[in-house]
Amino acid sequence: MNIKSFFHQFIYFCIGLLIIFFQILPLQTTPQTWSGPNILLVFFAAIVSKRPEFISSFLIASVFLIEDFFLMRPPGLMSALTVLGFYFLRRKFQNQEVNSFIFGWGSVASWLTIILLVYYFISVLLFIPSAGFKLTLMELLMTLALYPIFSILIGSFDKLNLTKTEKIIQS
Repeated sequence: MNIKSFFHQFIYFCIGLLIIFFQILPLQTTPQTWSGPNILLVFFAAIVSKRPEFISSFLIASVFLIEDFFLMRPPGLMSALTVLGFYFLRRKFQNQEVNSFIFGWGSVASWLTIILLVYYFISVLLFIPSAGFKLTLMELLMTLALYPIFSILIGSFDKLNLTKTEKIIQS
């Protein structure tokens, strides 16, 4: 692992912790009747689809395990499902030079659907308290709708090349 990859992983870890911090803030004390997107899941899905060389399974597992502890979910269930899903996504995106947006969104949508629905069904089978199926589907739809925004943001950082900018400044 080179220093650039380590730096990227450190930045992604810090952003993941920041997202978890904002998830646990008590902004509303009344129960909600709707479910928002899983921002951490869509953030790492965008990174895996756009920059698979800068992400590792250990990073994904550690961030999602921390999220499991803070959100008081069964430790390791969501992190294991996410590592497995993102492993297959990473293999799919790592070998291709250019991906179309529709192909990428379809691949990510299928794996996010598998991750969230398997998590829900395992929770139901093991009698783990969870949100209803309607809220799980709402979370899934909101997450899939948010993916293009994160994909464009992560993809826009690829176009920033600091070495070219430094050469322009020095001339």
